[in-house]
Amino acid sequence: MSSHLINFDPITPFEGKSPQFDETVFIDPSARLIGEIILKKEVSIWPFALLRADSDRIVVGERSVILDKVLIESPTGRPVIIERDVLISHGVILHGCIVREGAVVGIGAIVLDGAEVGKNSVIGSGSVVPPGMKVPEGSLVLGIPGKVVKQLDEEAMRRSREQWVEAYEKAKKYLKIFGPLSPLGLKR
Repeated sequence: MSSHLINFDPITPFEGKSPQFDETVFIDPSARLIGEIILKKEVSIWPFALLRADSDRIVVGERSVILDKVLIESPTGRPVIIERDVLISHGVILHGCIVREGAVVGIGAIVLDGAEVGKNSVIGSGSVVPPGMKVPEGSLVLGIPGKVVKQLDEEAMRRSREQWVEAYEKAKKYLKIFGPLSPLGLKR
């Protein structure tokens, strides 16, 4: 029996394209990033997240948090764009969509092709944003299919922001524990 540890490399190049990021990005060793992915400063990718950009690109904006077991896929002609300060909660599926600045996508929600989640909006846990839906800024979406049920007040937006801040701050602690990766998946 071998006593060697297996080196899990979360980075997978595809057809000459590899994820691009700097030393401020936290990527959990159990995550998988495939193809043309651009991670801006201080992004965090948590355990068992899968970002698959083997048909089109994925761009994740500054300080956005991609939590555990998230699946993000960009089909041909539908890049996934996540703007800055976004929280993508546990078990979310994003497929060929856009998530604007400050939005929160709740646990287990699904956002489908051509949909756009507006700035500072919240997609409720378990909700499904159907293809092509444009969620107005500051909206709460619930249900299957998702419907705008109300505009968020300042208190609701503050609570959403607190969720993001908690995850963002925790990611910085994980980065200290695990250390940064190079874009080739190697420890620096």
